[in-house]
Amino acid sequence: MTDKEFINDPSQCVDDSLAGLLASSPSLTKIASHPHCIITSSPPAGVPLISGGGSGHEPAHVGYVASGMLSGAVCGGCFASPSIAEILATVLALTSSEKPSCLLVVKNYTGDVLNFTLAAKKANTLHGRDVRIVVIADDCAVPLEKGITGRRGVAGTIFVHKCAGAVAAEGGGVDEVVAAAEMIKNRLLSLGVSLTGVTIPGQPAPEAMAADKFSLGMGIHGEAGVSMETMKGSKGIVKSMCDLIVEYGYDVSGNDQMVKVKAGDEVAVMVNNLGGASTFELYVVANDVCEYFKAMGVVVKKCYVGSFMTSFNMRGVSTSLLVLNGEAEKILGWLDAPTTSKAWQMAETMTGEKVPEPSIDLGGEGGDVCEWEEKAMSGFADGARKAIEGAVERLSAEEGNLTKWDQIVGDGDCGITIKRGAEKVKEMIAAGKVSFGKPAQMMSDLAEAAGSSMGGTSGVLFEIFFRKCCEDLKAYQEGGGKAVDEAGLRRAFVAGVKEVELSGGAGIGSRTMNDALIPAAEVCKVEGNGIDSIVKAAAEGAEGTKEMEAKAGRSNYLAFDTIRGTPDPGSKAVQFILEGIASGLS
Repeated sequence: MTDKEFINDPSQCVDDSLAGLLASSPSLTKIASHPHCIITSSPPAGVPLISGGGSGHEPAHVGYVASGMLSGAVCGGCFASPSIAEILATVLALTSSEKPSCLLVVKNYTGDVLNFTLAAKKANTLHGRDVRIVVIADDCAVPLEKGITGRRGVAGTIFVHKCAGAVAAEGGGVDEVVAAAEMIKNRLLSLGVSLTGVTIPGQPAPEAMAADKFSLGMGIHGEAGVSMETMKGSKGIVKSMCDLIVEYGYDVSGNDQMVKVKAGDEVAVMVNNLGGASTFELYVVANDVCEYFKAMGVVVKKCYVGSFMTSFNMRGVSTSLLVLNGEAEKILGWLDAPTTSKAWQMAETMTGEKVPEPSIDLGGEGGDVCEWEEKAMSGFADGARKAIEGAVERLSAEEGNLTKWDQIVGDGDCGITIKRGAEKVKEMIAAGKVSFGKPAQMMSDLAEAAGSSMGGTSGVLFEIFFRKCCEDLKAYQEGGGKAVDEAGLRRAFVAGVKEVELSGGAGIGSRTMNDALIPAAEVCKVEGNGIDSIVKAAAEGAEGTKEMEAKAGRSNYLAFDTIRGTPDPGSKAVQFILEGIASGLS
């Protein structure tokens, strides 16, 4: 089965993608007779750099056609090398008999190398040009002794574009530009990992990777990696990836010396999205990569994070190391040199100095809310502890159900949000920071737990509820002359529910937590109604949300047919809290 995709006609998708690039980039143009050849609309000031290869790796390479980087990019079909004619046309468009020199930066794939090499020979022999070639082979997934084709060229290639482009922009001659490209090429180590294969537009989706496996060393065209490994979280995946990079040596320009990354080395790191990873995940990986090398004693001077060389929708990442040893100042200068590329993402140079972290005291978790010694009815502290512990245990146990329902009717975060609050209360109980013997203070402590841990809409509404309960219990005690009794607790609960209703703006029938809270409060108002009656009212209200159209919250954005039959998770959370309280008190 073909994946869903934003494609019109697979046979024209490269043309359509490039048309979008040109429509948004007035500094670029195409060669009329070869529309897959993209060049700068203004003649390059220095030695032109040209790169290219199969399409599907965007922003590579067209995203780097800009001042300070490439002067042209030759785009083949999806994962297919461009033709000799297209490469030659690009060379001739960017050079002349007066300025004959240019550099071709080529990733090490057989088709790319053959086509770019023959195009260069034609340009040199038939048109009097001075075309040089640098082939990039930075992939550590391919053993050095593996066959005659050698290692693949992957995301580290972009470091070559940037550094050689900087030298060209500074006015360096072709020999200097080539020397810079060779220097960077010989300092690169890269490796990719992926959780999925890749789907080429119009082609059937690849066989799904096992849910508990990832591919270590998968190539940018979906080529099999070194091995299939068992999933082990980002830190574990990063360790597998970086271990291979560290163990790998590479041939240093013209001799057999093997260079490895070791403690004390300085490096620039690129954490690259292979297409389908989220920005959120990229930064998790980036942190784990930096922590890995920090623990090893390697100094990370720059960390680039983003989509530099992708593989359509592959859900994976790659890490590239550029070793700076002995040339750090020069290379860092090239990396920081100006460019107008939209795809290149600058990275700050790390000085090694610790950045100050401001310490802000928001108060909370300390200090009495009452100026007097609070009083409560006999047995209150013991009962309050049992009730609260019962509630948090029940909420923790229901995380899965709350998440399942919220994935249908909301944004999927209800379970973990509620559990965070429950875990915070458990933590505060263990630390002796919940004042069970002081009713108003206890409500303030619970408000602090909700506000400091939960986030989201439910977090703020629970904090509002507990703050209002605290305020009402404080008023009920009238300066300490009156002990909190059952009537005071009922009054505070009703006041808290009313405050939530006023703050959120949702009443009964809106498909929110209030559909459980408000009925419970109505029952609670009646003296003599016990906890079981209150729980029953909340449960019936929560169940009733299954057949309710939403008038508030995230569900309000959804069609009724998609949510019908699924309860509102916020109302179910209220039900579980009250059921947990009842269980704790029984």
